[in-house]
Amino acid sequence: MASYPIEIRRCRHIRTNGTQCGSPALKGKELCFYHDQNRPRPAELYIDGERYCDGQIMIPVFEDAHSIQTVIQQVVQLMLQRRIDRKDAGLLLYALQIASGNLKTMQAEKAKPTQMVVEPEKAGETPLGMTPWSASGKGHDCDEAAGGDPTVPTSPEEIYDSMSVEERIAMRKDLAGKGLVRQEDIEDFLWKDAPDPLLVAIQRQWEERERKAREQKAISESVGEQELPPGSIQACRARSARMGGR
Repeated sequence: MASYPIEIRRCRHIRTNGTQCGSPALKGKELCFYHDQNRPRPAELYIDGERYCDGQIMIPVFEDAHSIQTVIQQVVQLMLQRRIDRKDAGLLLYALQIASGNLKTMQAEKAKPTQMVVEPEKAGETPLGMTPWSASGKGHDCDEAAGGDPTVPTSPEEIYDSMSVEERIAMRKDLAGKGLVRQEDIEDFLWKDAPDPLLVAIQRQWEERERKAREQKAISESVGEQELPPGSIQACRARSARMGGR
């Protein structure tokens, strides 16, 4: 785990889901570069071209699904209260759909803490191949050598979360056409707060893949054991290891 200089403060922005931003704050400020440039802002509401506003809603930073969901809820509430024009509401919901589709790209482009600029006025002094700052002072994040590929999903939930709204809709339709997902389950998910049948299908496919991988591993180990001389120490050890792994 990387340890960063104590003078580098953490951005104090709190996301809609209650978690704190993990990026370093700009020097002498309380927010990171992104949240210093993009802050929640109020938006005034005007009905039927009226000159004076009828109220306002707070537009959060579109940085996660929770923030987008919050605005969708506000739009629906305003529609039911007849405080927003249907055409404007439709445009807002379309913009929120685009924002939701961009979340996957935003996560893929997420930078490491030591790649974040904390002193914009000194950005021109950063040499090629170096990050703006680091705990070691060598210009690189010591976490880079930790190994592992963060882009490879490690669970069905990660696969589901990485999909855009359009991809989920298309896959539900494809699975329904193949008879792998019932239309009733999709309707229950949309209207009755039931689990998403797409996630259930992904979990089922993941478990099936894991089961086949275990069977293939067992077959490979069994074949390897049979090739060893019967009764030899190597054969006994291989059989013991295979039995212990079950």
